[in-house]
Amino acid sequence: MRKIIFTIIGILFAIPAFSQSALVVNNGNSYKYEPKSSTGLNMGCYVVPKDIPLAFVFTSDRDEPMNLYSFGTMGDTYKNKIATAQQQGRVLTFTGGDKDCGYIIEQGLDVYRFWVSAYKQVSSLECDYTYTNICDNVRIIGEGLTIAYYTKDGVPRTIPRKVKFNTWLWNEEEESLETSVEVEIAGEPSLDDKLVVESPYETTFITLIDDIPTAWGNPIKEISTDEEYTPKSIFLEAVVTQTEREATNEIYEDVEGEAYGGSAPVEMEFEAFVNEDNYFCWQFFKSAIGPEDESPVIYATYLDQTLNYTFKDAGTTYVRLHAENGVCSKDITYTIVVNDSFIDAPNAFSPGVSPGVNDEWKVAYKSIVEFKCAIFDRWGVKMFDFNDPSIGWDGKYKGKYVPSGVYFYVIQAKGSDNKDYKLKGHINILRGKDTYEE
Repeated sequence: MRKIIFTIIGILFAIPAFSQSALVVNNGNSYKYEPKSSTGLNMGCYVVPKDIPLAFVFTSDRDEPMNLYSFGTMGDTYKNKIATAQQQGRVLTFTGGDKDCGYIIEQGLDVYRFWVSAYKQVSSLECDYTYTNICDNVRIIGEGLTIAYYTKDGVPRTIPRKVKFNTWLWNEEEESLETSVEVEIAGEPSLDDKLVVESPYETTFITLIDDIPTAWGNPIKEISTDEEYTPKSIFLEAVVTQTEREATNEIYEDVEGEAYGGSAPVEMEFEAFVNEDNYFCWQFFKSAIGPEDESPVIYATYLDQTLNYTFKDAGTTYVRLHAENGVCSKDITYTIVVNDSFIDAPNAFSPGVSPGVNDEWKVAYKSIVEFKCAIFDRWGVKMFDFNDPSIGWDGKYKGKYVPSGVYFYVIQAKGSDNKDYKLKGHINILRGKDTYEE
């Protein structure tokens, strides 16, 4: 099983305003988290064991007097001076302070702020199926998940926690699926011990990875849900492939945007990837609104995981991969554009004169879905007939080149736009010296 680590809520590092100053909490036996600079905690946030007394040492870059204050959940507007801190030169030392509060060190015009939180161990973990956004995320409830801190303005924030579980991953570049991939995701719990992270796409246990205690020498602690979580979130991806043709006489026109299609017949293969036992189907519709039509008139539905379909009718067709499970639903819509038809026949060619140059009689065509052609000499003898507009006549009859002169073609065809073609005309075979034995 391959392990991949994702970070949904990254640890944003704020560069301290005073890079020469240093703070050491509990002799380094503390977990340090760097919150956003907007919190005003320019010296960071620290988590320490609940049962070990707090002590910290602050080293400044100069000898000016320093004052120490504490502040609580209402912010540093309501700070309290601490008189028991000791300063010797550039070093300020303090022991025995409270946890779950903030501290301020003022030195001249410089202000240093940090918060100290007491560690909490998670004692239980379960998944909340009543969560309203269950189609995208999973909400985990666990006593002790929340380790809070407060900004200088009294805004509550929480220390990120990590969980791991198995899920499905899609490789966009290779258009391939991996299942049962273990991932790690970090998120900030709410103040009521609930953590919301991206939902897994398969039934799996969810495990909290608590690496905070490693800061003071204890091992990583892991706690899992008692039961596997069955997701409602729908994984939906598809691989869509159009069969390419290389007929030199077929007119190919690019379609706009990310649409598929072109000259008919357009041969497509649709392959669906849907997780768990979610219902899914391919829905075909046409709409003046476009692919974003939320209530289209569906004229065909297919339940195949792999669907092969040939589009022959001119115009735009939308193919929507739809999945649902009674709680959640998801769609992906693809656009297929089929061109109007066109056909034209040349009136001369020169077989056997210059190999590869004008040595085959072919029609130029686009979006022809039915085709029949017969070629006759002046006495009505059929020289050649064929049903595929991509091929042509090489100027031979019974394996030998026919003489120079005038021949006649009759074409019956039908276009993607339901247009009928009945074409008749003459073909001039041009050669300087006939060779009938080739």
